[in-house]
Amino acid sequence: FINKIIEENEIDCDFSWQPSYIYTNSEEYIEQIQNEVKTASALGIKASYQEETPLPFKVKAAVRFDGQAQFHPRKYLLALAAKIPGQGSNIFEQTKAVDIEEENGCTVITDSGIRVHASKVIIASHYPFYDKPGLYFTRIYPDRSYILAVRAKSKYPGGMYINAEQPARSLRSQPYENGELILVGGEHHKTGHGENTNQHYENLLSFAEDTFGVISVPYRWSTQDCMTMDGVPYIGHLTSNKKDIYVATGFQKWGMTSSTVSALIIRDLIMEGDNPWKEVFDPSRTTIAASAKNFIKENADVAGNFISGKLMSVPENLDVKKGEGKIMDIDGYKTGVYRDSDDKLHFVDTSCTHLGCGLKWNDAEKTWDCPCHGSRFGYTGDIVEGPALKSIGIELKEKMYS
Repeated sequence: FINKIIEENEIDCDFSWQPSYIYTNSEEYIEQIQNEVKTASALGIKASYQEETPLPFKVKAAVRFDGQAQFHPRKYLLALAAKIPGQGSNIFEQTKAVDIEEENGCTVITDSGIRVHASKVIIASHYPFYDKPGLYFTRIYPDRSYILAVRAKSKYPGGMYINAEQPARSLRSQPYENGELILVGGEHHKTGHGENTNQHYENLLSFAEDTFGVISVPYRWSTQDCMTMDGVPYIGHLTSNKKDIYVATGFQKWGMTSSTVSALIIRDLIMEGDNPWKEVFDPSRTTIAASAKNFIKENADVAGNFISGKLMSVPENLDVKKGEGKIMDIDGYKTGVYRDSDDKLHFVDTSCTHLGCGLKWNDAEKTWDCPCHGSRFGYTGDIVEGPALKSIGIELKEKMYS
């Protein structure tokens, strides 16, 4: 479907067909790899079992899927976005939706007080900004991953790769300035739970150096996605009784495909009232009871972080170096302190404005991250990522700190 859109609209987004591999170097995963091949083949998906891959290191087992699509998602989406305006359709950037009223249809309310009326609303905001009716904050959790884009001494062998065991290692390439970048990803953890976030980049760099030899690292970044309790995205009506509000979330780090699936399912639900896959992805599905163990585990973790974030002891001084963030006790208040490159101190309240969990400092990204539901704030207190809708701030008495 994506390839058809690209061809019909002549979108230049570095599209290519590539083989994709899931490999392992652990004995305990060999049988799982073999079973994966059998199951995929039984479903009519072409898969093959291999004991070698084009990668420059040996593997114990791998499953290969041919004819997999690789493309640059931003180039693809910008081309699609350019075609949207017109015939009653518009894109409004820098317009944050913060609430929905459900009287006489739907009214979306923005942070500036603008009210937008609609007969149908689709919430595709990564983490649902309007989640109280469905209690999504109890049913999804954000997980973070890291990636390096490296110039390498060795040429990339082609294909896409991910290992079956932990720590995760994902590999693919990207055309770049008459050459290529090798994208090395992995090192996932729940948002707000990484103790030394810079170490994740160091681990990926070490892997890239050992595998390909690194000339330079032009780019590095991290990102997070919403994970569901049973591993299947939530796509469909926000709740069983909200027939005019739809949601698409919990993509499990498969956003390029899950977003397309979401568009097709929700389109059909609005236009036809039905879709053959709606029950699989139904946000109100009863089969999620099978994942009760995960539900209890993740919400117990939220409770633990809520309490520990409030009770943790804090230092009594302001010994903060440039580029460093710390949680300190200032005038009896638990306060986040960051010193920027100009030696200026920035103070924030360390309670997340979503549900009040205690924030943790992310040294790699210079952000305050929520370990409960994944909200992230810049060191000045501005929102980087939801579900929080309000910035974090603090009122301090007029004092000079140095």
